[in-house]
Amino acid sequence: MVEGHTVTVEWSGDPSLGTLFLAAASRPHCKATLKEHGGEASLTVQVHHTSLQELRNIVDELMVALADLEGE
Repeated sequence: MVEGHTVTVEWSGDPSLGTLFLAAASRPHCKATLKEHGGEASLTVQVHHTSLQELRNIVDELMVALADLEGE
């Protein structure tokens, strides 16, 4: 078995923003799922990498991308 590290990012809110977030999270080492219920969206992004430093870099880039979308 290969050692690995995982971070899970969860978000909930407006479905239109959820769709944008889902597109932004569609990148290597990320597994994103978006669910809608009762007019609210829930996004879960699992980020996995064997290197802890690379995991941090990927999560940092993801958070910047999501923050940029949220600020628009």
